[in-house]
Amino acid sequence: MTLLKKGEQSKQEIIKCAAHLFWKNGYNATGISDILEAAALPKGSFYYYFKTKRDLAAEVSSYYEHYLHQLFFNDSSTAIWREFIPSMTRFMTEIALEDKHLGCPLAVVGMEIAISEPDMSTHYSNSLLNLGKTFQQILIHSGIPKENSDDLSKQALAVYEGHLLLYRITKDVRHFDLMREALLSFCP
Repeated sequence: MTLLKKGEQSKQEIIKCAAHLFWKNGYNATGISDILEAAALPKGSFYYYFKTKRDLAAEVSSYYEHYLHQLFFNDSSTAIWREFIPSMTRFMTEIALEDKHLGCPLAVVGMEIAISEPDMSTHYSNSLLNLGKTFQQILIHSGIPKENSDDLSKQALAVYEGHLLLYRITKDVRHFDLMREALLSFCP
């Protein structure tokens, strides 16, 4: 584990708290004072680390990408699709039953960013595309020919995001079962 200097720890705490608040409450509904309060840092400290809230939002996109990678895709280079998908959806169902699932943070915040800060949306779209590339890597490792894996991984990403969006709106955990079944059909 890398030890961070106090200043870097404070910056990372701001990013982590902003990520949670943007995901839970929305980018526009979350003020800098809300973030600093959650991070337990003094009001002036924000501008020491970030010029604007937009700069923070770009860092949050990278945070989400890293968070999802750590959560689901750490072993993606050796993962087998038919084992990975049930494991991922089982975990999602468990946190949803604890009322701790808010949908995909990249999509939830990215959709709002695309409207309110359109020039910032590339950060979130690139992170989503990287998520799709991880799906592609798992599909290839699971025996899908490379030439078929690009389109299939994009379809898998659409299924994944669609069911997460439906879950966020409905709070119906059955969407994780539907996601699992649909994604399993991509790789025999």
